[in-house]
Amino acid sequence: MRRLIIMLFGLIALTGCDKVMEVVNKQQANGKAIGAACRHSGRALEDCYRRNIRIPKADIFAGWKEMNEYMQQKKIDVIAPPEDEPAPAEKKVEKTDASEEKPADAEKTGH
Repeated sequence: MRRLIIMLFGLIALTGCDKVMEVVNKQQANGKAIGAACRHSGRALEDCYRRNIRIPKADIFAGWKEMNEYMQQKKIDVIAPPEDEPAPAEKKVEKTDASEEKPADAEKTGH
């Protein structure tokens, strides 16, 4: 009975190993897809690294390299990437002159 329980726990523990590898493979596939998209859009490899900091560089490079070879074999032209969106402009705070005090402020200062 004891042996059966130990074997059952061992079997359950080993079934979780597939999930770990599945997550790792998804991350690698994601990095390759990002690298391939960067190459197809004509972005430099360094720009791709800079834009995707969380993705391992090796995965991005693998996808970029595969797409580069594929594009050379099939003689596919680069598609121009869309321009980056400009950073949102900071809101300017309007400054009021000291002569334009509000009546409530004037009472506090004693004017």
